[in-house]
Amino acid sequence: MQTPPTTSDGVENAAELNPLVGDYYDQTPPGEIVDSDDDLHNLEPIWPGQNPVVAVIGVGYVGEHLVRAFSGHCRVIGFDVSQSRVDKLNIDATHPRDTCLFTSRASDLAPATHFLIAVPTLLRPDLQAVDSSALRQALAVISPHARPNAVVVIESSVAVGTTRTLLGPLAGRRGLLAGMSPERVDPRAQVAEMAKLYENCQRMVGIAYANEMADACRGLRVDPWEVCRAAATKPFGYMPLAPGVGVGGHCIPVNPWYLLAGGGFPLLRSATEAMRARPGVLAGRILERFAEEGEEGEEEGGRRPRVLVVGIGFKPGQAHLANSPGLELARSLVVSGRVEVAWADPLVSQEAVPQIRRLDEGEWTAAALRDGFDYIVAAMRQTGVDFSVLGNLPTNMVEWWFAQ
Repeated sequence: MQTPPTTSDGVENAAELNPLVGDYYDQTPPGEIVDSDDDLHNLEPIWPGQNPVVAVIGVGYVGEHLVRAFSGHCRVIGFDVSQSRVDKLNIDATHPRDTCLFTSRASDLAPATHFLIAVPTLLRPDLQAVDSSALRQALAVISPHARPNAVVVIESSVAVGTTRTLLGPLAGRRGLLAGMSPERVDPRAQVAEMAKLYENCQRMVGIAYANEMADACRGLRVDPWEVCRAAATKPFGYMPLAPGVGVGGHCIPVNPWYLLAGGGFPLLRSATEAMRARPGVLAGRILERFAEEGEEGEEEGGRRPRVLVVGIGFKPGQAHLANSPGLELARSLVVSGRVEVAWADPLVSQEAVPQIRRLDEGEWTAAALRDGFDYIVAAMRQTGVDFSVLGNLPTNMVEWWFAQ
């Protein structure tokens, strides 16, 4: 078994990984906490039959869903180091006030009987190694408040062996019931860790292959989504995967590096690196298109071509920007300095991406888009967007990255 990858000592700011991503995890977690004899003596054990109180550590995309799932059945404490995130959740009327508490104070974790850790496990700025410091700090936060017989479960994706290495010693000292949740039933922690990585990395390889197929179709003048639909008619042995601008979120773009850090996996490495580069490759094609048509800086007084990217959440129905392919596409176009860029996404606020102009809702008409832009990339089928408007534009003006 490979040794878990080396991690950084400090907490990496998510904004360092992508300067256009807002400071969602913007505050450094509390420092390392060391057990003392007094801590151990002051904690009363949890006994069978005691009413459960679930503490979710990290209430981002995954953590908030865990809070919603458990709050209908028991008391839930949502803990996050970002006070702005806590404030936002506390004013969200969809969370039941009688069972939910959102807080950034570690002392509020004292009543908890179960701890679910859902902190981000990001890549370091070099994008080559995994940063598990947020997980280490989450365990440090839990340590003074986890009573004997408490349940502690890691929900985050981790390298194989991490649960035993990081959580195991704490569980042994405190008499905790510790585990790792890969969303599957598994016999032991290492199998659970590898199962989650295997599933997500399999999807990474499959998505990379779908994009290779789409690139081949481009040269052959074949509709790649028609190919996908035809292949999906096979009743067995085929997992439908479609091409796109890239891979987003905290899991699939990051999980391969837990395995790649130990060496090997040439197929996975090739797929991962190809998908990481995908938005930049597509941006290059757009710039090449303008260069071939002689449009760069040659329209009306040297005005640069104008490009609109539609859908910058990392997946449909989400405002989160974690490793968003659409955002990276827009960023790549901006840093080229050769085109003017705007983006449209009803779920993402201008404050989340202040460096690039957000399209006003009133501009989402065929006439306004035709007058305001030279090229539009439908990067992702975002919820709340009337894409039929784009159907009223010239076909050579819109580049679709999902089936119409």
